[in-house]
Amino acid sequence: MELRGGWDALTRAGLSSPAIEELWARREAALAVLDGLSRVPTHGDAHPVNLLGRDGDDVVAIDWEQFGLGPAGFDLGYLLLATDAPLDDLVTAYGGGRCGAVLVAAYTGVSRVAWAVDRPDPGEHLQRLAKLAATVEEGVELVT
Repeated sequence: MELRGGWDALTRAGLSSPAIEELWARREAALAVLDGLSRVPTHGDAHPVNLLGRDGDDVVAIDWEQFGLGPAGFDLGYLLLATDAPLDDLVTAYGGGRCGAVLVAAYTGVSRVAWAVDRPDPGEHLQRLAKLAATVEEGVELVT
């Protein structure tokens, strides 16, 4: 993203904000925070299509192609981008990982919009950015 000008597409489209600009400026600090979090097994592509339901206390998931180790909360942040479930509910159900979830959701969500804004049909990414405003601001707080 940096090689292509970062999030300048958001500025050109009038979608940037002080929080988004600060998030971009502090991306190295965010990576350091994520690197400092506990490593846990991650699905890597957690969204409703891949999470089929429950079997008791377990979630039934498919498409484990992106499975690996990642910062605690990674899957929650990714899932937050594809669902309307409140972050607090996801964190409670998962049993923690708020910091990682916030940073992953903020950076991934804003990056998706920066990519999509120049496309003929940016899809739901623009609406997701509006819903992520509080998460982006919380992400900035985590890296300042």
